[in-house]
Amino acid sequence: MAIRGWDPLGDILSLQETMNRLLEEALAPERSTPHMPPSGWTPAADVYETGDSFVVLMELPGIDEDDVEVSVDGDRLVVKGERRPRLPARPDRFHRMERSHGSFARQFVLSQAVDPDEVSAQFRDGLLRIELGKARVRGARRAEKGE
Repeated sequence: MAIRGWDPLGDILSLQETMNRLLEEALAPERSTPHMPPSGWTPAADVYETGDSFVVLMELPGIDEDDVEVSVDGDRLVVKGERRPRLPARPDRFHRMERSHGSFARQFVLSQAVDPDEVSAQFRDGLLRIELGKARVRGARRAEKGE
C-alpha cells in the first residue's frame, strides 16, 4: 500500500472549483440549456430587442468564424461552436490554465418568431453580432361595409 502525502492546498483548490461550478449552475440557470449538450465553456452574450428585430452580441475570442454555426427555427436561435487550444507545442506541464476551450452551445428563445430571410451575422474582433428580423404577424383583415 502506497502512502500518499496530504496536500491541503490541493484539496482546498479542488473543493473551491467544485463549489464554483455548483454555484454557477445554481445561480445562472439561463446559461445552461436543458435540451442542449453540456458545454466545455459558455460564452457571454447580450440579447436585446428593437422595434423590428432582435440583436444578439456574443463574445467569442480566439474562435475562427468557420468554427461557429448559427441556426434559427421559429422563435429559437442556436449558436454552436468550438474554441481550440492554441499552443505552439504541447508543453511538458502547465503552470496555469485559465482560458477555457472546447465546444459550446447556446440556445435563446425569443419573444416572437423570426423571419429566416431577415437574419444576418457579422463576426469581427471576437464579437459575433446576429440580427434577426421579426416575422410579420399576419392577422385577419377586418371586412369593410359593402364587401
